[in-house]
Parts: sequence; C-alpha cells; structure tokens
Amino acid sequence: MLLNTTEICPIKKDRQHMTVPTDHSTQDSRQLLLKGAEELFARHGFDGTSIRLIAKELHMNSGMISYYFGSKEALYLEIFKSRLIEITLEINGFDQLELNPGEKLRGYLLLYIQRISSNKSFHRLLYNQLATRRHPAVIEMVTEARVQIYRFLLKIIQSGIDSGHFKAIDAEIFALNILSFIPSVFTGNLSSLMHLYEPVRDDMTGRMIDHILLMVIPEKLTSINLSHV
Repeated sequence: MLLNTTEICPIKKDRQHMTVPTDHSTQDSRQLLLKGAEELFARHGFDGTSIRLIAKELHMNSGMISYYFGSKEALYLEIFKSRLIEITLEINGFDQLELNPGEKLRGYLLLYIQRISSNKSFHRLLYNQLATRRHPAVIEMVTEARVQIYRFLLKIIQSGIDSGHFKAIDAEIFALNILSFIPSVFTGNLSSLMHLYEPVRDDMTGRMIDHILLMVIPEKLTSINLSHV
C-alpha cells in the first residue's frame, strides 16, 4: 500500500486564505502538533481527546490544527502515517549497510529497541489501536509496517543461516518472537515485573540483544565477544 498524504489529509481550497502562525516554520508546527497529539491520544484515547483539548494542552489555536489536518480523524491518521514512514526509511537505510548477518542483527535490534524506548506514547497508542481494531486505514498501515519489520528480520536471520553465521533455526518463528516480545518488554509491560515497578536497569538493552544473539550464534562461536559478532 502506497501512503499518500493527500489521500489521508486533503488540503481544502478555503484554507489558503487562513493566516498561518509565524512563530514556527510550517514543518516545525506540524511536528509539534503530531508529537503533542500523539501523547494525548495515548493518554486519553481517541474518544477522550478532542481538538479543543489538543489546542489547550499545546497552547495552540484550534484553527491551526484544522488548517494543517482538517479534522481529529485526519490528525490521528497522520500520526500513524508519519511514524510508519520513519520505520520504512529506517529499514531501507539499515539494509544498505555492509555488515555481516550478526552485525546487522545486533545493529538493527539496538535501533529497534531504541525507537520503542524513545517513543513509548506511540507504542501505547499502537497497542490500543490494535486492541480496539478501529480506524481500518490505521490498521492497514500498522499491518504493513509490522510486515516490513518481520520480513527484514527474516531476511537477516535467513542470511545468517545460509552463510553459517547462525544456527539452523526456524527463522520465521524466531523473527515472530522478536517482533512480539521486544515491544512488550521495552514499553514497560513486562520489564516492570522484573524490577517490581522500579525503573528498567540501564543494561536491559544490552542483555536482551546478547540473549537473542546467543540463541542463534553457533556454539563454536559463543566464546567470541558477542559485541563483535
């Protein structure tokens, strides 16, 4: 599915006569709106977040929100669209790196975990969306993004198996485990259980990546420092 901004949020002709705020550039203002609205939607849900609430919390005029996005629904869809485009660009960029399968898996896992850890509001919003199954356009975009991540992980793992860097494991099941387990840990859903609601330890990311790599690195190579895999 090709994501088209104009299909999700068409710009109406009558908006060209509106005055656009000048304290931020257009792009900066849109990004501020998207980030702030994302946090509010994650906190209050779609129904509990109004344009008036967004404008109040972000100290913006509600007319500016209408100017950029047209409606609450369009703003909500744009949040997912912008995040999922980031994921696509991230995968495409990482795929171009000249790394062996072990290095590529380690590097992408680090990137994946960092993205989840630094965007917890979005991932809470994502799981709420998947649970309710509302907004079919969002479900379609989310499904596409998850497929992209899964296929990229599968490509790395299968490449490692074929080249002898990894054990002959079930690549599909292993990729699915990563895709489902890591977000649960790094959004706080499971990690809090380990520390009785204390902050997650700083070494959690490294421990998780090492554990995953130990599952696929052949025994003859486990004596090698995993950071160099």
